[in-house]
Amino acid sequence: MNATNPAVRELGTDSSPDAIEYEYDAETPASIAVVHAICAVADVDPLEAPTALGFVLHEHVDPGAIDTLLGDGTGDGNVVVSFDVSDDQGQVYAVEISDDGRIGVRALDSAG
Repeated sequence: MNATNPAVRELGTDSSPDAIEYEYDAETPASIAVVHAICAVADVDPLEAPTALGFVLHEHVDPGAIDTLLGDGTGDGNVVVSFDVSDDQGQVYAVEISDDGRIGVRALDSAG
């Protein structure tokens, strides 16, 4: 899934196929890495994300603010930004990004 962005590296998943942890680096803005991580959970090509998911990131958060707050992914992990985004089918994704370059994305159960 990282062929379109080799600077975003999948670290693994937990016991659920609906969750993933990613790592980004100084070459990839956090806002771009988030899109790639959401696409990995949703099994969507990042280039098709706006159409396939039915949203763009700036409808939910300010990508520039994310990039400014989190820097280049080389922090100490003390800055963490969490938010939820939902696609046009009602699937909600919980996102957590830290300034040490880690991103966690989990597809939440739509029933709860």
